[in-house]
Amino acid sequence: MRKVPFMKPANKPVFGRFWALPLSVVLLCALCQPAFATVIRTDDPLFGPNSLIHDVDNNRDFLALVFTMGYGYSSVVAELSAGGDFESWAVARVSDLEDLRVSAGIVNGSTDPGQVAAAEELRDWFCISGMQSCVNLSSTHEVARGLVSDPGFLPGTQDAYSIGRRLNVTPNEVDMRVSGFGTLDNTGEEVFLMRNVVPEPASNLLLAIGLAAFGARRWRRRRIGPA
Repeated sequence: MRKVPFMKPANKPVFGRFWALPLSVVLLCALCQPAFATVIRTDDPLFGPNSLIHDVDNNRDFLALVFTMGYGYSSVVAELSAGGDFESWAVARVSDLEDLRVSAGIVNGSTDPGQVAAAEELRDWFCISGMQSCVNLSSTHEVARGLVSDPGFLPGTQDAYSIGRRLNVTPNEVDMRVSGFGTLDNTGEEVFLMRNVVPEPASNLLLAIGLAAFGARRWRRRRIGPA
């Protein structure tokens, strides 16, 4: 009878059990994310639930526009100093909002229904659903609009940036762009505010776990060698 050669048991994965729980947590977090993979809504102890839009890719918070209603650009700027209503915040730039658009995976001018829906959802995050007075409604557009720190076309004005939907075309399209300008003292203009944030320890831990798991896998492959 032909003898079956002795088969050496395959090496068990290094730290297999150790990585099982952390990797499960990473997977669970991924499944729990909303429509935007790297843009989420978070709470703020001062401004309340769902008051922040966080750009994970750029470690940047944006304050919902509703909190700047009734101020006007000049008054918002005056409240940025210590003790002011918006201490620790800064007026966002066009480039900050363009970074946010990219992080959200939104393409300006897209007619894809999913893209339009994503732009509308982001608009409602800035205006907080149920506070529709923040949404600018017209026969052509339905957007959240706010002033930014970039100077406007005319002296004494600031660029305005819009997030939402253009509805006077068929099919409707994404409207997420510089859409005009506003004066400094117009209290009917909201203002986009942002702040850079330090990544939370939990985020750093998940990143470290992922990198360590990748390193352990490569080490194991080198140790076992080619099949």
